[in-house]
Amino acid sequence: MMLLFDHLGVVPIVVNAGAALLPAMLAGAASFVALLFKPRELLAACKARPARVAAIVGIIALVTAVIVFWPAPATDSDARSARRGGAAGEEPSGGALAPVTVDWTRVALARIEAMKRGDLSSAPVANTPSQSEDQAFVFRGGLERMGSNGADIEGPLTLAWSYYPKWSDNGVEQEDRDAMILSSPAIYGDRVYGASCTLDPPDSFGAIFCLDAATGKQHWTVDKADGELFKGFFSSPAISADGKYLVVGQGLHPDSNCRLICVETATGRVVWTYQVELHIESSPFIDGDVVYVGAGAIEDPETHKPTSHPGFVFAVSLTDGKLLWRQDVNDPESSPAVRDGKLFIGSGFNGQAIVALDASTDAKERILWKTDTPYPITGAVTLMDDLVIAGGGNGDFVYRDPNPAGVVLALNASDGSEKWKTTLPDAVLGAVAAADKFICPVANGEVIALDPANGERLWSTAISNNAPVLGSAAVTEKSVYAVSQNGYLARLHLADGKEVERVYLNSTDKPGEQGLCISSPIVWNGRLFVGSETGGIRCYVGGQSK
Repeated sequence: MMLLFDHLGVVPIVVNAGAALLPAMLAGAASFVALLFKPRELLAACKARPARVAAIVGIIALVTAVIVFWPAPATDSDARSARRGGAAGEEPSGGALAPVTVDWTRVALARIEAMKRGDLSSAPVANTPSQSEDQAFVFRGGLERMGSNGADIEGPLTLAWSYYPKWSDNGVEQEDRDAMILSSPAIYGDRVYGASCTLDPPDSFGAIFCLDAATGKQHWTVDKADGELFKGFFSSPAISADGKYLVVGQGLHPDSNCRLICVETATGRVVWTYQVELHIESSPFIDGDVVYVGAGAIEDPETHKPTSHPGFVFAVSLTDGKLLWRQDVNDPESSPAVRDGKLFIGSGFNGQAIVALDASTDAKERILWKTDTPYPITGAVTLMDDLVIAGGGNGDFVYRDPNPAGVVLALNASDGSEKWKTTLPDAVLGAVAAADKFICPVANGEVIALDPANGERLWSTAISNNAPVLGSAAVTEKSVYAVSQNGYLARLHLADGKEVERVYLNSTDKPGEQGLCISSPIVWNGRLFVGSETGGIRCYVGGQSK
C-alpha cells in the first residue's frame, strides 16, 4: 500500500509514496539547525570531528565532579506519568476540525474515580492468549478481520497510557517523538507489539517494540539487524501460535531490497531475515510453521507501471526463514488469508484481481483461480464461512481520483465466482470486518455497514466530515471503532452507526499535518490499542459512566 498525504482543498495528482514523502523530507532538510539537533546527526557530526571528542575527554574529570552533585533526572516512568496527566481526546486549538462530542466533564470524573480505584493503568490483562492455541495472531486478529476478541469496552474511552518508540545511543535511551505508528498493533497474552516509522531525510527508519499491555512499559525494542538499521514499517506484525516469534515486513512504497523480519518475542533478538528486491507493506500471515506475505511492485509515479519486478507472493519457514515457494502476482500489497491449504490475496495496480493460491510447498499448479475486479485490491482479504471478501477502488493511500469509486466483493471461496458486488462512493483500502454486518472503511470519510447476505447498505456514518477513513475498523459485540485520516477515533453503535463518542489521537502540542493516522485499532481484553501520526501508540480503557 502507499502512504497518503491528502490535504483537503489540494488538487490531487498521481504520485507514488516516494514523491508524496518528498515535501516532508524537504521540509525536514530545509532547516540545518533542526537536522543538527537530531540525535543521529549529532552523533555523525561528532564522529566527523574527533578534535571535539578529544576536548570533551579533557574535561571528563571536571564533569564527573559536577555530575556527583547533579540532581537525578526524571525517569521514564515519571515521563509516562506526566503524559498520562492530559485528558483523553483533547484536540489542538485553532484547527478547523469537527467538534468532539464527548462529555469531558463526565470523562474527567470517571478518570479520577478510576485512579482512586487504581485500575486506570494497572487493570489486569489476561496472561494467556485469547486466540486458540493453534492459531497465530495475524492482521486484525483473525480471518474475519474484526480487530477485537469480541467483548466491548464499558464506559467512555479513557487514556490509560501512551508510548513513543525509543532507541539507544551508546546505552542512553532516547524517545523518538518523530516516530509514526502506521501499522496495527498485535496482541498476545499480556503484551502488545508494534512497529514504527521515522522519516529522516532522505531515508526512513523503523523499530519493533514490545510493551506491557496494562502499563505501556517497554519490555524491549530493536531497530537493526546485522548492523543495518531497519527501514520504516507499514506492515503490521504477526505473532506465532505459540507466542514465541514475531514476523513483520519492512519498507515503504518507494523502497527496494527490504526484509521480512522474525524476532524472538521474549527478548527482541532477531532470529532471521529474508530479503527481497521489492518492499513488504503486506502484513504476514502465519499458519503453522509457514509465513506467507506479498512483495509489492514499485511503480512509476506517472504511469503506475512497475519499474522493476511487478510483484510476488512468497512463503518462508517460520523456523529459519528459508524460502519455500514464490509465485508471481501483480502488486500483492494486500495482506493474505490462509485456510485449509488455500491462500487468498488481492492484486493491486496492474493486476486488479483477487487470487487463490495452493499454499502447499510442493504444489504443481500454484494458482487455483483468479477473479478480475473493477479496481485494484490493496486491502487485506477477509474470510467468513465460504466467502472471500475484499474491498478496492480507483484511489490508493497516495492518490485520490477526481471521480472516486469503490467496491466490496463477496466471492465463493471454492471457485472465485461472484456472490455479490456493491459499489461504494470511494475506495475501500482497509480490511472489511466480517461480523453480523460487514463494516467497511471508505476513503470519502464514511464507515459503511453492509448486509452479508446481499451486500445492501445498512447504514453509513462520517467520522470527521470528509477526512478519509483509510485503516480497518475494530468491531466488538456492540460497537465499531474507526479512525479518520486527520486523527479522530470514533466509537459507533454497531446496530445503527450512531456516534457514541470521539477522541483525538495525535499529540496536542504537535498535531498531525501529513494525514497519516492510518493505524487500525485493536480492542482486546477490555482495552483499545491504536497508533497515530504524532501521538505514538495509545491504550484506552473504559471509564465509569453515569
